[in-house]
Amino acid sequence: MTAHATFRHDPVKSVLPASGIGLFDWGAEPAVCGYRKLTYENRTLKQTVNVPVSASPAVISGLGAVVASDDGYVRLFDAPLRREFWHRRLDSSIYASVVVDQVNRSVVVAGTGGQLQCVDLRGKLIWTAHAEGQICATPVIVGDARVLVVPVFPGRCVGIAVETGEVVFDRPVPTPWYAAHGGVAGHRDPYASPLPTADGRAVVCGGETVLCVDTQGVESWRRDVGATMKASPVFSSATDEVVAFTGDGQCLFLDAATGRPRGELDLGSKITASPAVSGDVIAVGVQGNVSFGVDVVGREARWRSDQCAPKSYSSFTVLPSGDFVAVNERGNVACLDRATGRFRWESSQVLGLVDHEPAMDTTPVAAADGNLYCASYDGDLYRFLFKPIPGGPHVQ
Repeated sequence: MTAHATFRHDPVKSVLPASGIGLFDWGAEPAVCGYRKLTYENRTLKQTVNVPVSASPAVISGLGAVVASDDGYVRLFDAPLRREFWHRRLDSSIYASVVVDQVNRSVVVAGTGGQLQCVDLRGKLIWTAHAEGQICATPVIVGDARVLVVPVFPGRCVGIAVETGEVVFDRPVPTPWYAAHGGVAGHRDPYASPLPTADGRAVVCGGETVLCVDTQGVESWRRDVGATMKASPVFSSATDEVVAFTGDGQCLFLDAATGRPRGELDLGSKITASPAVSGDVIAVGVQGNVSFGVDVVGREARWRSDQCAPKSYSSFTVLPSGDFVAVNERGNVACLDRATGRFRWESSQVLGLVDHEPAMDTTPVAAADGNLYCASYDGDLYRFLFKPIPGGPHVQ
């Protein structure tokens, strides 16, 4: 059985590991050791236009990074971002993060127009599929059946066989209450990314409802939580619970098998950024640049940090060390100690370049080869390198 993702930006979804990886100092600030600006030459306007990057990259350990951008291009760069190995183009812009398939060592990308492509590491197309609607939330591979569960605006969820690209199911999911009353943003849901459970089902948060379906799209259970959800849920392996997060600041602990409530925790402020789980701690950011470390067993706040919370609608993720990282409101990657919430480090992208805005926007992605990649809406792509520990591998 392959490992399954337990939160939105779990490295299982965004990193293909490699053997022979050495040791790095994850507790010290990494340095920018690669930079690239994505641009487009507009011949009509006779000017260079920056190409925004909204999707978080995927890391191919020991090789480089797969980067998807708003112009619909998917590119594989080498680790220092100097060489482009290949590129492909979808028929629309790309907002959802790149998803890796650990089994077939391939990547899946989804365009906002509904097109999906599965591509191997040589850039060869394996399959293409299409969902009727807009894809903005990041899909996830679910269960031994290996079904890619894709949230689609407005109010749908599609299952696609990872091996073939065949559509397995296409079903509605609950929509926000205001969608039926002319809500201008009522069609932009489900916004949260789906979540696998340990027994091979998928949890989708739509409107004010947490819905669990199997890999054929058949409903297992649903739970009305009474508030909208934009942050993605997490799965607690220690307690076999799904934890959902609402706009009114609630952490709701649900039995993964039945959806039955087991507890709740009020964090006192709006939650729009997606949490991450590391061991028995969930890092949850709330508005106001505050984060909490929630104990999954005690269902209580173990620590609080006023140093770092993810930008709204971005995510926490986890370093190979187990500590939490996120891009904060200043546009820098910041790191918090998993056990205590203590501030560890904050990145700097001040490179002395002309007309360079250093703030980043995407959720960072870190791999055990010492590399971390992050990007911005201004088209800036960064490779950070953590300091190798003596006796570790040679890093290019």
